[in-house]
Amino acid sequence: MIDSTPTATPRPDLLRIPYDDYRALPAIANSDLSRLRDALYGRPPRPVTSSSGALGLGTAFHTALLEPDLYEPGLPGINDTLIWWMVDGVKLNPEVNRLLEIGTPEPSCIFTEPDTGTLCKLRADLVIEQPGEPYTIVDFKTTLARDYSHFVAQCSGYDYDRQAAFYADALRADRFLLVGVQKVEPFELFVFEVPPHMLAEGRAKYQRLLRLLQPDVVVPTAVAGAVREVRESLTGGEQAEL
Repeated sequence: MIDSTPTATPRPDLLRIPYDDYRALPAIANSDLSRLRDALYGRPPRPVTSSSGALGLGTAFHTALLEPDLYEPGLPGINDTLIWWMVDGVKLNPEVNRLLEIGTPEPSCIFTEPDTGTLCKLRADLVIEQPGEPYTIVDFKTTLARDYSHFVAQCSGYDYDRQAAFYADALRADRFLLVGVQKVEPFELFVFEVPPHMLAEGRAKYQRLLRLLQPDVVVPTAVAGAVREVRESLTGGEQAEL
């Protein structure tokens, strides 16, 4: 359970908007923080695709599970039988299936991160906001992890802790669940509630990256381009030289 202090400040509104409209919102997303992280470590930039572009297995799975009416069968490189097999496997878990039935899929949110004053946004897989239920965010991850312990060990390395803290802090969630879905046999499900110490580590990660976006912060030359690109997406192109 996430330790949250009661506050009079209301949670930001959840928005039901198409993915491409969400992408166009002029605010910083967790994926933008990943771009900064990759630049810091000298990794090549990842391609950005719209929901109508080429779909990977993970994106196809998320669509089938959370927005099945939008699923397009027969796309190149996608095994539809495998996708629906994975979806059925998720729903065989009674608690996860219950959360799917009562939760809001794919809600978006725009908010100001209080520590840095940065305008941010998020799009969660599933949010449960029901009377008598802990306010819960659920995120589904396709995985090649061998077992539960292997999946948990990967969470920090893949920065799932940063995403969990970024989302949970914004929505003041009571808990954040990561659900690992094996994409190879035996197609097991790994349900992991992110603990407070991991959220604290993730919070330190996202706050460090957000501070790089502050206009008065001098950044290393190697990442100046990436920082400038993200800053411009927030300010509409009005930027001081880095």
